Amino acid sequence: MSPWQLLVLALLLLGGCSAAPRPHQPTFVVFPGDLRSNLTDMQLAEEYLYRYGYTRVAEMNSKVSLGRALRLLQQNLALPETGELDSTTLDAMRAPRCGVPDMGGFQTFEGDLKWNHHNITYWIQNYSEDLPKQVIEDAFARAFAAWSEVTPLTFTRLRSEDVKDARDVDIVIRFGVKEHGDGYPFDGKDGLLAHAFPPGPGIQGDAHFDDDELWSLGKGVVVPTRFGNADGAACHFPFTFQGRSYTACTADGRSDGQLWCSTTADYDTDRQFGFCPSERLYTQHGNDNGKPCVFPFTFEGRSYSACTTDGRSDGYRWCATTANYDQDKLYGFCPTRADSTVTGGNSPGELCTFPFVFLGEEYTACTREGRRDGRLWCATTSNFDRDKKWGFCPDQGYSLFLVAAHEIGHALGLDHTSVPEALMYPMYRFTEDPPLHEDDVKGIQHLYGPRPKPEPRPPTTTTAEPQPTDPPAICPTGPPTVHPSERPTAGPTGPPSAGPTGPPSAGPTGPPTAGPTGPPTASPSTTSTVLLDPAEDACKVNIFDAIAEIGDHLHFFKNGRYWRLSEGRGPRVQGPFLISDTWPALPLKLDSAFEDPLTKKVFFFSGRQVWVYTGSSVLGPRRLDKLGLGPDVAEVTGALPRGGGKALLFSRQRFWRFDVKTQTVEPRSVRSVDQVFGVPLDTHDIFQYREKAYFCQDRFYWRVCFRNDNEVNQVDQVGYVNFDILQCP
Repeated sequence: MSPWQLLVLALLLLGGCSAAPRPHQPTFVVFPGDLRSNLTDMQLAEEYLYRYGYTRVAEMNSKVSLGRALRLLQQNLALPETGELDSTTLDAMRAPRCGVPDMGGFQTFEGDLKWNHHNITYWIQNYSEDLPKQVIEDAFARAFAAWSEVTPLTFTRLRSEDVKDARDVDIVIRFGVKEHGDGYPFDGKDGLLAHAFPPGPGIQGDAHFDDDELWSLGKGVVVPTRFGNADGAACHFPFTFQGRSYTACTADGRSDGQLWCSTTADYDTDRQFGFCPSERLYTQHGNDNGKPCVFPFTFEGRSYSACTTDGRSDGYRWCATTANYDQDKLYGFCPTRADSTVTGGNSPGELCTFPFVFLGEEYTACTREGRRDGRLWCATTSNFDRDKKWGFCPDQGYSLFLVAAHEIGHALGLDHTSVPEALMYPMYRFTEDPPLHEDDVKGIQHLYGPRPKPEPRPPTTTTAEPQPTDPPAICPTGPPTVHPSERPTAGPTGPPSAGPTGPPSAGPTGPPTAGPTGPPTASPSTTSTVLLDPAEDACKVNIFDAIAEIGDHLHFFKNGRYWRLSEGRGPRVQGPFLISDTWPALPLKLDSAFEDPLTKKVFFFSGRQVWVYTGSSVLGPRRLDKLGLGPDVAEVTGALPRGGGKALLFSRQRFWRFDVKTQTVEPRSVRSVDQVFGVPLDTHDIFQYREKAYFCQDRFYWRVCFRNDNEVNQVDQVGYVNFDILQCP
């Protein structure tokens, strides 16, 4: 053996005899759909600085420019001004925050960014499933009241029936995820929580909230109960039962498997409880009056023993309320379990599955294993290694009241502040103290002035009636439930009475799309839509309500139905189809529509209202005033997309240039139709098809080779809608 071989052997023996234990090296994995956590520190910084207005893409190429942008951010957020990407700055960049840019001062929008009236109206267009409807309404009411207390502003909530009557709505509030219809997409769980637009027409004044977040009151999930003996009080997490602490609903102590929770911190002492939302107790919406699920049930010949999203393209979980959906067509939507429903990840809205397998190990609770950020997560199937399905476990959530109060500040005209204790500081901070800081009050009163003090009154000589010394009792907001109040002994033993105790809140209304009446949620050009009676021939329609080119097909709308013109094989005219199957939010009668070729947003107009669809997401209805069209515009009779995020909107003898991004018309762009187009007055059904503009009057159309709106464009063809476009016999 050579000396070299002896040396190698000696080193190996020394290494093998070492008594020092090797530290356990944690294994980190890449979680599908968790793109933000996979960014390098530099990528995160560049994205953050650009998104929030501190730098431009062109300035990111030099270290000097990056340092200048970092110093500006540190100054603006009251951080140590090092000009370096240090740990304090990175922590700030990873903190949850508002999506409104810190720099720029709403430079995208023109005009005086404040309301010119003091009675501000608002409308909650839709609701998150994280909180009961009444809790959401109360959170927004309290958020508006915080600003009303220090200004002369008053706030009035309009209900959906008020909006249908086209009453003014200054601030439209909605929940959405990812790309939700305004061109400013959300980013999933955490990060960007919400954003709002400054006062003004169009989308300005509106506030949007990311529904991938867990919305709470800032101290954990809010789970309302049913039945039990606590009159519908919310679960209290954590709670103690038989000496053990619980952070979620449980079936422990019951022989029927029903999930329950304590509504106080200590069940063993207080004995107050209720049953948690469960499809075995009730369903929501649907068509069978809230009856509970029946398991197993049959759908398309397959047996299901749990709620499913099969047959739907919108991700809502549903079940049959009889043993055979194929035969009975009765169903309901499964209630959301906020205490165990995951957020973010690639399975938002699904329930944790316990136990689950991760890297060969079995887990019976949420875990931090595999993550660099230490956040709790779970798999939504029994095997993460195989299925790669996961989401974040419920945490304390974000206070809807505090985030709403911040976004309302933007909707009233305030920008971000650099005072960390102020409500208008861009980062989220939970507090139970009154939300407004002196800096917030100074800013809002600069715009609207202070709240007026009551006028002094002369003293009266009459003796006032004695007032009660005890405070008045708070009126109940709803009737107490009358369901059995049996209480757990060593644990709940009796089954709760079945049946819902109240009407469902807002939510989906259609059955599974595989069923005959379920609304498809994709674009009409890609979805399989229910065909109505072929005898309802488009050729028998004299005048259509609206005509529009959507998804490379020309669509013809009439009385709640539509036909589409196919350019390929098969029938040239397909339909009719129900408008409500493809675009559920729309009314029966439309005046016009158009699709923006760049963003693929589809705008629908009816009377003085507009709806904007982006895929299956809808923004609206909104009044035409929000687009900058005054009360003298009774309807939009046509629209021509012009590319580059622009379009022309027509109303009888006038038209305006329309900006798709800001969703407003250019106020000085109004012109007369006869100045630009050589067509008859009072045309309707104005649309674009094959790069040419069509103007309809009665059964005829005038086709214009439209080049620009600064000169007269000549008519190159006149024809019949039915014979020349639809090619009717």
